[in-house]
Amino acid sequence: MSNNMSLEDLHKKFHEHLENQSKNWKSLIYAKEKGFYQGYDALKIDGWRPSEKRFVSYGIESYLSMEKTALDIGSNCGFFTLHVSNFLKNIHGVEINPFLISIGNDAKNFLKVENTFFHNSSFEDFKIDKKFNVIFSLANDSTIDQNTQFNFYEYVEKIVKLLDFSGILIFECQAADMIPISKFTPKFEHLKKYFKILEEKRVPSEYPVNVPERILLVLEKL
Repeated sequence: MSNNMSLEDLHKKFHEHLENQSKNWKSLIYAKEKGFYQGYDALKIDGWRPSEKRFVSYGIESYLSMEKTALDIGSNCGFFTLHVSNFLKNIHGVEINPFLISIGNDAKNFLKVENTFFHNSSFEDFKIDKKFNVIFSLANDSTIDQNTQFNFYEYVEKIVKLLDFSGILIFECQAADMIPISKFTPKFEHLKKYFKILEEKRVPSEYPVNVPERILLVLEKL
């Protein structure tokens, strides 16, 4: 960890970013009532969706390795991205909200993480001259802040283009897809056109509180 900053100082920086976000970000702010959408035990951050706990519940470690590269779509404040970086060669996070990007970069620098890269961009505008072995789409195929411009078909098409041969997509459904569960069926059928289903399971979800679990798919590019 950093020798120049205490955890208390880091938390102060985080909250400065949150204050600037409240003043200057015109779109919906997720989990504003708690401060952080993602939690991170490594930095003693309490959030609605704890990063380490989520990772364990997903049971995806066997699909990761120190030889693989990954992309996290909609990385939020980057805590889940940073945690997953421990199991990968490198990972890129793309996030449209610049204040969350600042939190992610401050956390990255504090922890001296060198294999994680955050991009302040929408997924639609995101450009990179590489393909990934693993892509995380964790409840990000549409957003209630109205910043997502892709429809689901366009979203999946871009993921397919960014995945390497036989790449893995780890896909968590939206909370709205669970009410009722039949709403997820058209998305599931479309995904099967491009991917082989390796795993399909229910995972716990802390946010929103009226949706206690979501569907997680582990998919392999055909």
